[in-house]
Order: sequence, then C-alpha cells, then structure tokens
Amino acid sequence: MKISFLIHTIYGIGGTIRTTLNLAEEFAEQHEVEIVSVFRHRPVPLFDVDPRITLVPLIHTWKESPAYEKDHPLHLQPAEYFPRNEARYREYSKLTDERVRDHYAGSDADVVIGTRPGLAAYVAQFAPASAVLIGQEHMTYNHHKPALRNEMYQHIDALDAYVTVSEGDAAVCRAQMPLPATRVLAISNSVPEPSIQPSTGSGTTIVAAGRLSSEKQYSVLVDAFAQVVAERPEWDLRIYGGGPEKENLRKQIDKLGLYNSVRLMGSVSPIEPEWAKGAIAASTSRHESFGMTLVEAMRCGLPVVSSDCDYGPREILQPGVDGLLVPVSDPDAVARALLTLIDDEPLRRRMSAAAVKNASRFDPGQIAKKYEELFGELRTVSAQRAAVGDFAPVADCVVESGGAVAFSLVAPQAAAVVHEGLKLVCVRSDIRTQERVFPMSGNGTVTIPADAAFTEGVWECFAELPESGRRVRIGARSIDQRGAMSACERAREGEPVHNLVPYATRPQKQLALRSWVRPIHAEAGDIRVDGKRITVAGELFGAGVMAQDPSLVVRRRGKPAEELTYAGSRQGERGFRFTFPVSGPAGRQIARSESWDLLLKYAPDAAPVKVARVLDDVVEKRPIYEYPVTEVRKSRPWGPLRRVVRKLRSRPAQWVRVRIMYMGTNDLIVNVADAPRK
Repeated sequence: MKISFLIHTIYGIGGTIRTTLNLAEEFAEQHEVEIVSVFRHRPVPLFDVDPRITLVPLIHTWKESPAYEKDHPLHLQPAEYFPRNEARYREYSKLTDERVRDHYAGSDADVVIGTRPGLAAYVAQFAPASAVLIGQEHMTYNHHKPALRNEMYQHIDALDAYVTVSEGDAAVCRAQMPLPATRVLAISNSVPEPSIQPSTGSGTTIVAAGRLSSEKQYSVLVDAFAQVVAERPEWDLRIYGGGPEKENLRKQIDKLGLYNSVRLMGSVSPIEPEWAKGAIAASTSRHESFGMTLVEAMRCGLPVVSSDCDYGPREILQPGVDGLLVPVSDPDAVARALLTLIDDEPLRRRMSAAAVKNASRFDPGQIAKKYEELFGELRTVSAQRAAVGDFAPVADCVVESGGAVAFSLVAPQAAAVVHEGLKLVCVRSDIRTQERVFPMSGNGTVTIPADAAFTEGVWECFAELPESGRRVRIGARSIDQRGAMSACERAREGEPVHNLVPYATRPQKQLALRSWVRPIHAEAGDIRVDGKRITVAGELFGAGVMAQDPSLVVRRRGKPAEELTYAGSRQGERGFRFTFPVSGPAGRQIARSESWDLLLKYAPDAAPVKVARVLDDVVEKRPIYEYPVTEVRKSRPWGPLRRVVRKLRSRPAQWVRVRIMYMGTNDLIVNVADAPRK
C-alpha cells in the first residue's frame, strides 16, 4: 500500500512534524511511504528521516536554493483552493494550489492524509478519487474560528475520515458538525520508546517542555514552584523550549528571586535525555489537543502533574496511578500536587514505573495498527465514493409568489432516478446541527414550503446521496427571486415576518438560502440624507402595535455603551418616520471608526427592535443601497480654542465622515469615522 502524507513543512520542528515522522517510519516497515512537504525552507530536515521514506518538497523557499521560488509570479497571487480563514492562508498561493494539484494528479497513492485543516481541504479537492482520503486535526474544533469551521465543512464532508487526537475533541466535532458520510474518530499521536534508560524518580528536578507561549501558561508553573522551593529548597525546575514568552518568564523568575532554582534551558533535540534527568514532569497548559510532552515524559519514567485542560491530559493520565490532574490556571493546586510527589518518594517511584507501562499504548506500532485497521475499513467506502464519480449537482431555483422556494435539478441528467432517494439537505452555516431535509421527487424537484421552520441565517444547500449519505454542494444555474419582491405584501398582521431568498455564492456559484425570521420587525424604506440631517422612514410588521409617538434609538456598538433618542412620527397604521442630526453620533465619537445601530421604539413600554431591510429579493444590501456621505468638523473638548490655535499654526481642520449604511445582516447602522486629512 502506498501512503502519502501532505504536510506544511517537514523541514522544521514541532509536534505535527514529529508525530508524522513517527507514524511514517512505522508504516515504512510494510508500506511505501511519501511525505509531501508543501514548503522546503532549509536544505535538510531538523529531525532525522528514515531513508525508506520519500520526501517530496513542492516549493523551495530558502534563498540559497537554486530552485528558490518565493518570488514566483504565481506565488505572489492568493490561493484559490486553500481555505481563506486558515491561520496559514497568507503563506499559500496559486503556486501551492498548482503544485499540490499537479502532484496528486499523477499520484498512485492508496491513502492520502492531510495534516492540518487547509491541507485536508487540498486532499478533498486534489487527491486521487480512488484513494482513502483522511484529514488529521492536531488542534481542536473549538480552537478554530467559526469562519474556518464553516469553510471546512464541505471539505471534511468529502473525506472518508477525519481523525482527531483525543476522543473529547472527536465528540465535539461529531456533535457540532454532523457528517453522515465521514467517519470522525480519535487516534492518539504516537511516541516511540526512548533509547535511554528511564528515570527512577529519585532525583530532585522537575522538568517541563514545550513552546514558551501564552497558552502553555508557564507563568502558572513558575508561581507554583515558588511555593514548592520555599518548602523544599533542594529542588529545581528546568523548562525546555523557546518562544515569545521567554523574556516575560525571565522577568518573572528574577522578580520572584528564583534565578538559582529555575532554568530556561532553550530548545533541545532529542529531548528524551533531558526528561530522564528529572523526577517529576509538569504541564500547566490552558488547553492541549493531545499532550505529546506528557507522553514523552511518561515514556522516560516521569510521573506527570498536569492541568486538567481540554482534552488530552485527562485521556492520557490515570490520576493517582501515573500522575495527578489539577484545575487549570491554579498555581496553588499545582504546588500542592508537586509537593505530594516530592514528599512521598515511594509513591513517586510507583508512579514512575506505572508511567512507563501505561505510556506504551502510544507506541508507534500500536498507533499505526489502528490506522491500518481504519484504512481497511475505509477502502470499501472510498470505492463507493469513487464510483459516484464527479457527482456535481446543479439546480434552478424559483421563489413562488406565496414565498415557497422550488428547486429543480438540471444536472446531472436523471440524477434523482440514478440515485433514488436523493435528498435536498439545507444546513445552517454557523450552526451545523441545524438541518432541514426535503426528499426529492423522481424528476429531481422539491419545494420548500413558505412556512418551513428555517431560523434566521445563511443555509447551505446539499444533495445527499442515498447510497453513502455523502453530501455534495449544489451548484446554482438560474435563480428567479421575483417572488421575494412581494415579501412585504405576504406579511400577516400580528404574525412573525419571514423571508427565504435563494442566491448563488460568489465566486463558487453554489446554491444557498438567506433566511430572515423576526417576531417584530421594523422594515426600512426610503432614506434621505439632507445636508447634516438623516431621515429614515419605514413600516412595523409582526406582533407590535405602533404608538402615536414612536422614537428612534441610536445605540453605539461595543463599549462604552451609549444611546441617543430622537422623537419621530407615526405614518398611517404602521408607518414611522424619523429625522436626526448627524452631529448626534458624530459628536460622541470616541474611536477612529465606530458603528451605531438604529432601533425603533414603537411603544413606550416596548423593547426597541433593529431597523433593517429584509423583506425583498436583495440578499446583501450593503454594496447596492448606498447613500451620500456627510462630513462634519470633529467635535473635541475646547473646540473653539483649538480652532484658533490650529488657525494660528496653519494646521488643517479635522473632519468626521458620517455614513448611513446596511450591514451584512441588512440591519441599518450609522458609521462614524475619521476623514482622511485634506
């Protein structure tokens, strides 16, 4: 079997690189293994690489290389296939897209593994359809921004499996991102048996290792050790690693007078001989997707004191057997746990022996076996996926006069016949657990009723294949939104307003739905900007009843909270009209740019509701509904005196731009921002 790993770089140092090499070396005993490194930023890897493993660098980025390509024209253009919200997006380009695609276009790999979210997306798009496709998650679901999680959904859905390094994280993924056709499971990272004799736990050194960064919270460990050394002055602490927190830690050590007992040892490789010098290992991280250093320490015979953070430590340690778990960010608890082990050498020695025994379950041989079992289970699944081929459904969509939305598959022809039981699945992009499922008829049509229970938000449209449960995004051909233009007319007195508008995403041209649902809604109408005044008119819909004298609330977003209130007038049964001066929000500006929401207080005892424009066919108002910008002089304390001084010094006046505009949600706001100096 040929196994291909796709990694950001194999030429650096880090947990993902180390565990990839551990696993690849074990696979090389029985399989052909390649590691495809997107970037090569130095001549040789920092870690030793088994000669049986083939390294395939795609782009050379160290300047001395004769193949240096950092200035390649395509590398200066942004990537199109790498997720835009991935942390490393700016490092990727059209050149990386091209190189990864070209490599796998000619690949005969049986298994392809992407080792970070963006590379899992590459695997989903470029790896051979006949291969088993796997994405690895070395961080956690909650670590990633919601925007990246949304972006990754369709890519993970195209994989055969998504592997996390802890069961806790896998459970969160399964709960928050339902993927019927993709197995989401946990397989731990691997750590090989060290070549040195393990510690017996008889020394007086505490060892910690890892990147010196804020999430590792070494400051908590130093605070805890200050309590330890006050009672047991013969003990010392060694912290291995480098990172941005080094100087802060040095200052903390000096401030606490610990410079004779706490050492910042720097980065050391191999680390195993350093672990073996210790008697206890410590970790005070805020979160750990796995906890490689914990297993390394245990394999070297050290009992571990660790924070009970999500998710790895509690799955690695057996409290009271091979280590102790303490609350996160609690130096007192860390100190007590360390002193427990320091003061009880027989306990420490028992835990030392147990640590060596228990950590053997993370041996690369055992972890590789779990992966091989997974590969075998997925071969049938990947064959079914490949048999489906390039199923790329495309639909026409029409908003009917009553508000229902009718879909018709136009490609591939007879898809609903070939895939009997095909379903339209609508998934809310920011809450993946919200789904709406509609069976398609034999001719590939389906209608979403006007009163379907869609919550407010963006809903992505998928065709779900009955054979495998795999979901494929539906492309958009023709979208007729005319029925949405009469959404105001469909609104019934006293009932919540709702509007469901289909549209094509840009630039992918995939079908999506924008849903608005509001129990009480203030629909914006005409807006006029007259000199230094803004007039907003509109109508109230839903369960609210308009008072004779409604008011407009202009509320600053963020802190400090502030509201301005302006009297308005009722127009007919449910209309309203307000005029307010731009000097109101402009005169209270405290940031270079700030936004103020507009809310209708339709009755004295009613909670204000946002003014928005959602009852028509235009999904995104902001780039289309534009209004004149007003400039006013910046209001500051001692304004008249400042103007005199500015005039005497020939300095230009400072101005503020006030703009009324729609946000992405189509809620109406006023933006106040400093104008460029003239």
